[in-house]
Amino acid sequence: MTRRIWSAAALLIAMQTGGIVTAGTFKTIVIDDAYADWAGVPVVDSDAGDNFGGPDIADTQIANDNQNLYIRNTFANNLALGTFISIDTDKNSATGFDIFSAGLIGAEVGWQNDFGFAQDTGVFNSGTLSGDYFGGGHALMSPFADAGSRELAISLANVRTAGGATFPDNVIRLLVWVDKGTGADQLPTGFPGDDGRNYDVSAVIEYTLAVPEASSCMLALIGGGALLLKRRR
Repeated sequence: MTRRIWSAAALLIAMQTGGIVTAGTFKTIVIDDAYADWAGVPVVDSDAGDNFGGPDIADTQIANDNQNLYIRNTFANNLALGTFISIDTDKNSATGFDIFSAGLIGAEVGWQNDFGFAQDTGVFNSGTLSGDYFGGGHALMSPFADAGSRELAISLANVRTAGGATFPDNVIRLLVWVDKGTGADQLPTGFPGDDGRNYDVSAVIEYTLAVPEASSCMLALIGGGALLLKRRR
């Protein structure tokens, strides 16, 4: 059983930005290209088939435990390599790298496939990361191949080498995106009628880190303490 925690602050942010706010799911996921352990983890974003010639982002699931953030992506066309995940650490779209100049997020941290790097205002790759996974702040990912599904683990201890935690609080704003393909119109860049959206993006996702559910013993202890306090009054 998992405990899902809603954050009023996260809800307010999502309402202001038009993003999707989701409660966290506390669960440890084994990164092994086997997905049975994702059972019970809700889909936080579902994107219709709308990108041809590049990864077509479909469903996104997110979970966490005390060590890692876990992300699963599925792809409608079985193409996955080259997909990015970017995190807006300060939840301010006016700072950080503006993906496609669309004003969706201002990213301070990103990963292409498993490779992690820092981002900054006007700078796609502004430096390195640190914190677990080979010391470079990279993600543990499986499979490293084009496929219909992939899963990643990112350490919650991740930091930008130049300074600043990737996860400074319990609310995470992220975007899944791809910079290759022809988009929904199937027309390459420069072709007559091309709408210019030759990429794919998820919705802006707000995820609130979950905490483990209290054990029955702990709940009994809390209840007993409350009863004792009431009697003393």
